[in-house]
Amino acid sequence: MPKNKLETYYLIAFSLLGIFPIVPLIVKPFLLVPLLLTALYGLYLADKNDINWKKITISTSIYFLFALSALYTTDSDRAIKLLVRLLPLLILPISFAAVPKALYKRLTDAFTKVYIISCGIFCFIIFIYCMSLESTDIYTIYSFLSTKFLGFEDHPIYISLYIGIALILLLFKNKKSLLNIFLFVTLFFTLLFLSRKGNIIGLVLLLLFMIISNLKYVLNKRLFGYAFVSLLLVIGVSFLFNNFLYIRFEEILNLDQVLYNPKTSTGIRSILWRTSLDLSLDSPFFGYGLGSVQDLIGSSLIENGHKELTLVLKYNSHNQYLQIALISGYVGLIFFLSILTYIFLKIKNSKRALCIFLYIVFCFIFESLLERQNGIIITALFFNLFLFFPYKKEIINE
Repeated sequence: MPKNKLETYYLIAFSLLGIFPIVPLIVKPFLLVPLLLTALYGLYLADKNDINWKKITISTSIYFLFALSALYTTDSDRAIKLLVRLLPLLILPISFAAVPKALYKRLTDAFTKVYIISCGIFCFIIFIYCMSLESTDIYTIYSFLSTKFLGFEDHPIYISLYIGIALILLLFKNKKSLLNIFLFVTLFFTLLFLSRKGNIIGLVLLLLFMIISNLKYVLNKRLFGYAFVSLLLVIGVSFLFNNFLYIRFEEILNLDQVLYNPKTSTGIRSILWRTSLDLSLDSPFFGYGLGSVQDLIGSSLIENGHKELTLVLKYNSHNQYLQIALISGYVGLIFFLSILTYIFLKIKNSKRALCIFLYIVFCFIFESLLERQNGIIITALFFNLFLFFPYKKEIINE
């Protein structure tokens, strides 16, 4: 296959990955197939010495950590389903490792453009759908987004995750244009509308990190402009939705009233975290195995007097670190944190990559992202996209 044809196939594959936010839930996993097929053929043609096998081994180890814990699960059927769902953690490291270094930056730029625009289009789809609903109750609207959203059914936390990453990518684009400003307003307004506390706090902390770590870059007219627009949007959204944004964050300011209160989202999380921590301490070394955790948490909630939480939903830990401690014990958690540390050390010279990485690992605190298909794909995608980036070239161009 001619090199220019292979490059075209890669460009198509990366562009298809970029439309991830705007394709229906059932289609999303299949967006990985063109990249995998192109990468496998590229891997066949490539000089095997150019492949970073160490990075592949370490990154795919996350998948094998889960696979190992499936050997001692009490629910093998669920464990097998989860292993199939977790395949992006195996597929994407191999796929990105095979991409020729000479093409990587161009392909990443193409993916970034498509991804940001796709998130912007998705925001408009969300608002059109919300306005079509008869109900004006914000919680009912969130429920419809999660369960009846035209094939896009996804929890607002995951939608906010896509949007948060798009905002970070947009902030690192050097080109100032009306389109970028328009996209920023659209994305940030949608993020505020969805009002996911963990995602918003994560972005605020990242902004502080950027200010502290790179004051010269941050203190310029462009980012001051974005900050001013953000402030106006916060005020506007608060006014438009009758201070709903403030009410959502008021829980944090009144923790003594909402902690362990099953009627609030913060209270439910605190109950789940305490339950998960207690369970992890009962089996600290190797956990309970993949597939066993959800039923175990449900049984523990009932035993502790929270049966009402199990009547409609089956909960996970809502914390990826506790979830892994339950699945594979604290031995597995230490192994997982070691892999994250390795990725951190490899990408730390790129502020863009580092901010996205920190944003995702911060969101791990509030959500077990590696339990749902969309969370698995988005995590595997952005961890490995930047892990295999040829960083010396990126540093020169930044």
